[in-house]
Amino acid sequence: MIARLLKRKRVLAGLGVVAMLVVAGSAFAYFTSTGSGTGSATVGSASNWTVTPATATGGPLYPGSGSMVIDYTVTNASSGHQDLTATSSAVASSGGNVTQAGVPVTGCLAAWFTATNTPPTTPGALPQDLAGGGSETGGYVTVTMTDAAANQNLCQGVKPDITISAS
Repeated sequence: MIARLLKRKRVLAGLGVVAMLVVAGSAFAYFTSTGSGTGSATVGSASNWTVTPATATGGPLYPGSGSMVIDYTVTNASSGHQDLTATSSAVASSGGNVTQAGVPVTGCLAAWFTATNTPPTTPGALPQDLAGGGSETGGYVTVTMTDAAANQNLCQGVKPDITISAS
């Protein structure tokens, strides 16, 4: 019986050694390699600024006197950051005549008007890095009419279009 017990222990020990060798062999049986893949990202494009003028205040304009002020806000219409570097203003014209609601007013010359731009200053001076949807306020345009030493009657009651641009 002791011989049988010893034989059984030897068989179990042998099986244990075989099992260890199988496990050890499988732990080291692998290949090594490298690999890579290429993805891509899409970069957006700049969007046009939105310039929102307020109703003009002051006035009325007369040849050589009076002024009107148009406040405006510039808004970043994109979802990403954009750099607002400058604003400008001009009296809109067609063929040398001012336009009113986009229609030329014959005989009322654009050269008789000035549109002096003061860029936005709130929250800071330009250039200004504006986040998507961010706004810059405090800009305004002062509109005046010069005394041209000519008959300017065709400008009476006219509301010249003023173009305000942002870049």
